[in-house]
Amino acid sequence: MLHINGRWNESMKSYLFTTETDRGGVMLCDINDFDTAVAYLCKRFDGVVKIESAEQVWQLSETPSIADNSMAAEANQIESTSAPVDEHAESPDLFG
Repeated sequence: MLHINGRWNESMKSYLFTTETDRGGVMLCDINDFDTAVAYLCKRFDGVVKIESAEQVWQLSETPSIADNSMAAEANQIESTSAPVDEHAESPDLFG
């Protein structure tokens, strides 16, 4: 129970959330439905990956995001377009 303005409020719930940067916090609110709280927290805070309340846990799946896929595609393109290396060329002496 939470004491608010001189009276006890039994309907308040707490939700512990974690972000992809291992930060997060606790939201204390009157949202009783866990799925509603998950939707709210994911909209309200960037990068939420885990939410816990009592015995319920929600965790973001490990599937790569669109940004990760486009970065991987860009890296593959860079690798495929890089100039070939001449194995017989002498490398300059950088410490010389």
